[in-house]
Amino acid sequence: RGRDTMDVWFDSGSSWNGVAKSWGDGEALAYPADLYLEGSDQHRGWFQSSLLTSVAAQGKAPYKTVLTHGFVLDEKGYKMSKSLGNVVDPKGIIDGGKNQKIEPAFGADVLRLWVSSVDYTGDVRIGGNIMRQVSDSYRKIRNTVRYLIGNIYDF
Repeated sequence: RGRDTMDVWFDSGSSWNGVAKSWGDGEALAYPADLYLEGSDQHRGWFQSSLLTSVAAQGKAPYKTVLTHGFVLDEKGYKMSKSLGNVVDPKGIIDGGKNQKIEPAFGADVLRLWVSSVDYTGDVRIGGNIMRQVSDSYRKIRNTVRYLIGNIYDF
């Protein structure tokens, strides 16, 4: 962990120079980058420091577009933390826990449905009760599609 805030700020803010610009015979990525993607906490962090260093050195922003997303919180809305013991492991959602009655296996498709159904622009919650609701929705969608396909086989 860096102790000198200015060094950390400058290192992250000038990373566009090492990533998007070519060095020697190496191939460069597009500059400016089409998209910067990061959490909403970076508006005054990486996005701003990148903007300031790039404008100072190149006269233009290092990105064309900025897309920020929220964070994944536990079911109660708390930030996940190992010390609090509230981290939700995707593998545990897919395969289940040691006690399948308390932590059932929902499978990858249910996890994918949850990911595709949440609004990434804000913070999102995940936990056992939420996954049970998503699993119920998944089962209803799957059974409806199976019924429809079963009834149009000779159409």
